[in-house]
Amino acid sequence: MDFFNSPQEIRLQIYSELLVHSEPIVFVADYGPSSPPLFRSRRIGLCPALLRLNKQAYSEASPLLYSNNCFRFPDIWNSTDSAHIAPFLLQIGPQANLVRYICISFPTFDDFRQSSASLHEAHIKNLELIRETCTSITTLELSLHSDCINRALGDLPFADQALDLLDTRFKAILSLRKVIVNFQVYSEEDLSDDRIKMRDRGWTVEITKLPKKKWISVDDRVEFDNEEECNAYNEEWHRHEWQREQEQEDRLWEEEYYNRRRDPYWKNDSDYD
Repeated sequence: MDFFNSPQEIRLQIYSELLVHSEPIVFVADYGPSSPPLFRSRRIGLCPALLRLNKQAYSEASPLLYSNNCFRFPDIWNSTDSAHIAPFLLQIGPQANLVRYICISFPTFDDFRQSSASLHEAHIKNLELIRETCTSITTLELSLHSDCINRALGDLPFADQALDLLDTRFKAILSLRKVIVNFQVYSEEDLSDDRIKMRDRGWTVEITKLPKKKWISVDDRVEFDNEEECNAYNEEWHRHEWQREQEQEDRLWEEEYYNRRRDPYWKNDSDYD
């Protein structure tokens, strides 16, 4: 039986089984280059190669892949990081106008000690690219990790102004219907004020409970339950590393000294006497 002679609703059901995932499709980035390539963080059983079968399969299946999945992109940690969403949207080209659900990190702002608040350039690039290419997007989820809450929403002079600035950016994305701020917290932190700030702007607030926070040592060998013990371990590790480097440097100088003493050219060099 020819697959393409089967009823379209059956073909669409098969496409959905192969191309739609109930959980977000998570991308990770190589943070070396200024415009890092993106990789799926793990194999989840999707078969995007189906789109290369023929033109009919591509035209019927691609809307399901891009419209019915949530795409989660890497966090941006500082203003020098590139817009990590760009490689994906540029690669899929016109299909970006099918994307409806995107998850990115909560945008952060430049130094509040300046006269007014402003978004980091990398976040501006992300939001501009979404506005320009994802013309059918309806849901934008912003992931806000517990470690970044104070930095993004702390009691700072221009915090409200910054959120207003962000709200203006969202409203410029004309197809956008829902903004979700997902607070990822380790414990029963008091988020009441922060949630009010979000809800006053019509954003949906969700809370994701994280496992108990762990601190990983600088050498990635030890896991701690508190920051103080981790810092103490790290300081000791750095001290030992410095001592080891000094001892190695002393050995190299000692070897160089005796090598030169044995060399007639250097035997009268007063620097080594």
